[in-house]
Amino acid sequence: MKNKWLIGVIVIVVFGGFAAYSFQASLSPYVSFNEAAQKNSQVQVLGYLVEQDQIKYNTDTGVLEFYVADDQGSVALVHYRGIEPDGFSESENLVVVGQYTDGVFQAEKILVKCPSKYEKAEVNQQ
Repeated sequence: MKNKWLIGVIVIVVFGGFAAYSFQASLSPYVSFNEAAQKNSQVQVLGYLVEQDQIKYNTDTGVLEFYVADDQGSVALVHYRGIEPDGFSESENLVVVGQYTDGVFQAEKILVKCPSKYEKAEVNQQ
């Protein structure tokens, strides 16, 4: 009976440790483009679109190309393979997740933050 409890506790501790390690590995703080260029790993950069008229989509390659400025004022060219997310060109802030390669930030994900439309809805309801 004691062996079953001991094995159960060991299994719970091992799975708990694995879950904590996986969670810690998935956390990634925001960095600047300068810091992203120095790292050889996936990072998150919080920023905003520089010029909305410079957003280009190449239909042959499926690459969305645009410029983003981070909170330190650094501007980088971003390539994203995929379709333009909803609200992308109207967004106030966005997060690009990816890696700096050969002077271009290769984004794997784009997270769009557009709180202004929600703030207007709240004002209209009052």
